[in-house]
Amino acid sequence: MKKTVLIEAPAKVNLYLKVFRKREDGYHDLVSLMQMVGLYDSLTFRAERSGIRLEQTDPSLPSDRSNLVIRAAEALQKSAFPDGAPSPGVAIKLVKQIPIAAGLGGGSSDAAATLVGLNRLWSLGWSRRRLAELGATLGSDVPFFLYGPTAWVSGRGEAVEKSSPVAEGWVVLLNPGIAVSTAAVYQALSRKLGLTKNKPKISINRFLAQRPSATKIFRSPYNDLEKVTLGAHPELIRLKQELQARGGEAVLMSGSGPTLFARFESYAAAKQAAAAFEGRGSLRVWVARILKRSPI
Repeated sequence: MKKTVLIEAPAKVNLYLKVFRKREDGYHDLVSLMQMVGLYDSLTFRAERSGIRLEQTDPSLPSDRSNLVIRAAEALQKSAFPDGAPSPGVAIKLVKQIPIAAGLGGGSSDAAATLVGLNRLWSLGWSRRRLAELGATLGSDVPFFLYGPTAWVSGRGEAVEKSSPVAEGWVVLLNPGIAVSTAAVYQALSRKLGLTKNKPKISINRFLAQRPSATKIFRSPYNDLEKVTLGAHPELIRLKQELQARGGEAVLMSGSGPTLFARFESYAAAKQAAAAFEGRGSLRVWVARILKRSPI
């Protein structure tokens, strides 16, 4: 059994996101092309005799079961050591860089990193598939982070199909410092589009069979949720227009937002564009590489 494991948990952006019907379980069927980018949370796992303890650098985040890291650790511990069997403990240190409620999947990435980290720390030998099945019970985006860096996800997010990498380069990420509720955005979209539990006009399987390549998607990205969040926060429209004016390609909102991203061919071009947005109050700016390999 290892004594310490360190894992970097990356952010993701949605290059394509189409929402279908509302499901019986309250979630929505969707299809999305997700891509990992090099903005990371850092998690360190240290073996202890018993218990699960979480130390965080961000005091605003909970350290109880409402935190996905704790829930992931408890779920794996319970599954790997059932029926009262003696179980090892862990002390987890989480250093946050990915903003919360930002559409970048930070919580899900942390949960996936926790499953992988404890699988190594406790020498469990679980397969990625088995970890992903457990991860799907924790959050819709967790399975993606176990299979990235580039993948199509469908259903609630539990069905993951790895894809060839998209174009290389860098992204500029802009987060205006406002929190967006994913559930509220989906509810607003359902009302706007009249999404119901009825059979959609086109099935997910049919859509996946006709989908364009990841490279083409990158040239023409799309996000159903963007119209809702941008409608509620017009300042995002102006930021998106400015990203485009500064030479950004594939400019889009990620997930339910509010983070915007744009691709640039070189680090120098991305850095130059990012510099134009720095120092604007609560607006946070990052330059991140488009990842070709998953760090998890």
